[in-house]
Amino acid sequence: MPSRTLSLFCALLLGLVLACSRQPDSQQQKTPQARPVILISIDSLRADHTTPYGYHPQFAPQEQTMPFLDHLAREGVLFEHAEATAPWTLASHISILTGMHPLEHGIRSRKFSLDPKIDLVSDVFQKAGYATAGFFSAPFLHPVWGFHHGFDVYMPGPDYLGTLDAAEALAASGKGEKVEAIHAESHTDNRTGEQVVKRALAWLEKDQNYQRPFFLFLHFWDPHYDYFPPENYRAQFLPNDDGSVVGDEFMQLDRPLAAGELDQLKALYDAEIRYTDDQIARLWQQLEAWGIADQVIVGITSDHGDEFLEHGQRGHHLTLYEEVMHVPMVIHAPGLLPAGTRIQASVSNRDLAPTLVELAGLPSWTGRSGHSLSTLWTDADVDQGVIMDLLRPTRRIELRGYRRGPWKGILDNYKRKFVIFDLAKDAQEQNPRASNLADKKDPFAIETLGAMQKAQATRHETGKVAETAEMTNLLSELGYTDD
Repeated sequence: MPSRTLSLFCALLLGLVLACSRQPDSQQQKTPQARPVILISIDSLRADHTTPYGYHPQFAPQEQTMPFLDHLAREGVLFEHAEATAPWTLASHISILTGMHPLEHGIRSRKFSLDPKIDLVSDVFQKAGYATAGFFSAPFLHPVWGFHHGFDVYMPGPDYLGTLDAAEALAASGKGEKVEAIHAESHTDNRTGEQVVKRALAWLEKDQNYQRPFFLFLHFWDPHYDYFPPENYRAQFLPNDDGSVVGDEFMQLDRPLAAGELDQLKALYDAEIRYTDDQIARLWQQLEAWGIADQVIVGITSDHGDEFLEHGQRGHHLTLYEEVMHVPMVIHAPGLLPAGTRIQASVSNRDLAPTLVELAGLPSWTGRSGHSLSTLWTDADVDQGVIMDLLRPTRRIELRGYRRGPWKGILDNYKRKFVIFDLAKDAQEQNPRASNLADKKDPFAIETLGAMQKAQATRHETGKVAETAEMTNLLSELGYTDD
């Protein structure tokens, strides 16, 4: 589907509207010779479909889904067992940027916005004197939920989000047709990654920001369903394509998938992943041309994965199983990390931003549960406790998860059921062991209960997002959370 036209005037104006004003120089901590930092999130990317985690595509086993991420991992640190905080875009991205799990920041539903008193990682870098910019490519990263804090410029990368009327519609003004069109384009625009990189490079070139200490946040949307990769990528990963499978069939839940269709849809998903990897490599080539690639600190992760019927579900925002919670996480920082290190400990993607803050030489980022993971490669590779959360009241889903090492527990609050998995013996989570959080003879149940109680006690206040019933219905019909 063609992207709507975005004029330069609208792009600049939207950047100004969505930008968060920088503090006066007198209020900023100067950081001479500070290293630039880039935080990248790739939407809906499950770890076990990526090259550095050992994946080989079914129909094109000679191809790699993420050769560039693999390159960065070989020169940096890869986390084997990183978990998302939530299985959907909004809550997990708030966690990535705040260093907090959903119970802590409170954004468990799209009806709530972040408390402005909570600082984002962009605030930390902005206060330290960095130029800051963020470019997003999904409706759920709109500033209406509080994502723009601490950014000099925070604006959409892809054209379909790049007009003022689109921004206003997404801010819940009740313009149903516009909202529907925006979300339809978000599912079918198959080159949003190129647009994100284009806007990011333009910002880096403007006023020669690439020569200053900068913090850049990039969100890539393409692997999110529906699966419409560019044609050359489709041919690369589905070489004997007869054209019978269309990428939007994956989420037509009332339609059973015929034999072989699911595997072909996975191939289209793989193609989207490779396209995204190539866009990140394109960004990196320009950093190399500027001579700053070896100075940049880069952290790459995902907000969640997608389920391909492993437990009977398609997509995400339904369960806390590993296919949707296990995400890739890689840090590349030449001279600061032991190259080629693979951390075995269980960790959370909420810990990535605090780690980047420490690597940049800034004071520890406190006041949140997320913390730097540097001790895992400087001291001991020790499992971290990981909190996971999912709330969907209209579907009677409220799940809370906890993991430490191979042990993982999932509490179903509606069914009053708690199960435990030993991932070392049951990586596919097919053999749950029923337990009870009050069981004083089960050490992991005791630990889980304590972790969940502590997590609940950290909850912050939230704001309310104005959303009409019309917009709520439209978003739900388009495949998004019904809260």
